[in-house]
Amino acid sequence: MTDTIAEGTASPKPAVAAYALSLLFFVSFFNYMDRMVLAVLVEPIKAELGLTDSQLGLLTGLAFAALYATLGIPLARLADRKSRVVILSACLVLWSVMTAATGLARNFWQLFVIRMGVGVGEAGCVPTAHSMIGDLFPPEKRAFAISVFQAGGLAGLSGGLMLTGILADQIGWRLALCVVGLPGALLGVIILLTLKEPKRRTAPQAGSSGESALTVIKILLKRKALLHLTLGLSVGSFATYGLTQWIPAFFIRSHGLSLTQIGVWSGLAAGIGGILGVLAGGAAAVKLLPGDRRWELWLPAMAYAGSAPIYLAVFLWPSPFIAITIKVAATFIAASGGGVALSAIQSFAEPHRRATAVSLVLFLSSLLGLGAGPFAVGLISDLLEPRLGGESLRYALAISTGALIWAGAHFAMAARSARQDQI
Repeated sequence: MTDTIAEGTASPKPAVAAYALSLLFFVSFFNYMDRMVLAVLVEPIKAELGLTDSQLGLLTGLAFAALYATLGIPLARLADRKSRVVILSACLVLWSVMTAATGLARNFWQLFVIRMGVGVGEAGCVPTAHSMIGDLFPPEKRAFAISVFQAGGLAGLSGGLMLTGILADQIGWRLALCVVGLPGALLGVIILLTLKEPKRRTAPQAGSSGESALTVIKILLKRKALLHLTLGLSVGSFATYGLTQWIPAFFIRSHGLSLTQIGVWSGLAAGIGGILGVLAGGAAAVKLLPGDRRWELWLPAMAYAGSAPIYLAVFLWPSPFIAITIKVAATFIAASGGGVALSAIQSFAEPHRRATAVSLVLFLSSLLGLGAGPFAVGLISDLLEPRLGGESLRYALAISTGALIWAGAHFAMAARSARQDQI
């Protein structure tokens, strides 16, 4: 029988929780780096394999998101019942090996299948890690702990863009993928050997161990606040993933930057703005939530909607380096709501349903965000190309910023039902 501790009782020793969170930080680092690594390689892959923007959108979006979204819920149900350390380790090794294998692909369909493999591995990451954090830290510290976890992902996005851009210029995009892909497998072994399974805070309620995934999903979606939170994260992901995947290609096409230049500058912008933003959002939540727990929804509402006009300026500004500087501010504002919004999921799900709740949100946000976001931008770019030529991507990206305002509206609506739905 799984060991449990009652909700609100003493958490694991601070040193144990800190070590676990440090490992999860680096899991998130590789999670985001391997997920987004193709963003900086779009142009050389397009040139070598003769792909269209729509095909590239499928590779960076749907190819990854299809199995990532589909397998997220069953893997989360497994994480709610079995060893999360084993699940996380196995998933990390799988997606790292598949990332390295991407460099071996010779055509569109090989790339598509391998990217699906990356999605299979990464499907078990976030719900499992969030479930572990929920047991490692008390409720008042979860938002900050999850923000630290998210900061690892943003560091991975930043470092991955910089490292991959530099390596691709020096040794080519294929070897670059092998170099950035394999270190994650070593971390998976370290986690398996050194990380102890956290005790669950609350034992499953009578009969809950036999709940089907469909039963849990029906229960969760009856909570309006969680429904709008899910829609907010989904629409927000549609915008942010579409932007993130195509911004490097935009700076190469519209501003003539090299792979190294865009890797370094875009990586720094994502790192500085994203990491500081997500940590600032987490710190703000720690300060504001004791007064009113609806701040975990108000903060994302303001962050997503507020970042829209700033992102728009990135694509319309004529100077590339000023545009990148503006991108730092846009990333900071958007990221300040991301970790808080993900943390808020746990406020609307019982402990024995948390991983499933996170996976449900990720399922929908992955299909709409990861799956449709990059493809939609690529498709709009292809449709605009006959009229706008090489500037079609600029305006496709500008159009997509409107989804950030739409996302903010859903977070605001979630706040209206928060008090009656919070656990």
